[in-house]
Amino acid sequence: MTHLSEQIFDILKLTIEEKGSASFVVSGGSSPIKIFNELSFMDLDWTKVNITLVDDRFVDKSHDDSNEKLVIENLMINKAANLNFISLCNSPEKVLNINRPFDIMLLGMGEDGHFASLFPSLIKTNPDYFDLSSLPEIIYTEALGSPCHKRVSMNLSMILQSNKIFLLIPNKNKLDVYKEAKNNKKIPLYFLLNQIKTNINIITS
Repeated sequence: MTHLSEQIFDILKLTIEEKGSASFVVSGGSSPIKIFNELSFMDLDWTKVNITLVDDRFVDKSHDDSNEKLVIENLMINKAANLNFISLCNSPEKVLNINRPFDIMLLGMGEDGHFASLFPSLIKTNPDYFDLSSLPEIIYTEALGSPCHKRVSMNLSMILQSNKIFLLIPNKNKLDVYKEAKNNKKIPLYFLLNQIKTNINIITS
């Protein structure tokens, strides 16, 4: 069991005990799969955990490129089969109604330094997506990234409305991008790392 899985479990369990429910926002991609699998075996009242995605591709949830499918197949199994999943693609209004700050935000990153679906090209075309003074909102993009699909995502202001943010950096290539992003405004990750509103917990493997 990884230390991160245990941390996430402890936060969710304590939050449920204190507030009656907990919120957990996750990313897609390969990085969180091991975490999902480990969490699925943990004894928790998963019906009291509201889980959604920070971003997704606009495809059917049966499509192999769907982040929703990834969550259903890797987290909504075993003891977590009855968790309360809220679809970002199909029920964005319900996602907006989740009480904030979110209790936990689990982010991944791409080798171009994007996180969620905030890609480098958007820094010029839609700088408001990265602006901390923007209203927290769910945004929609044209086809971007690889695989190239239209996207739905939280903007940075909404992402930062989280009590605890973990950023997964699973390999050396991404660690190098992370290091460069600290001082490079052309990399989306720069805007996540150079804010003082919410602490970012870096998880390397």
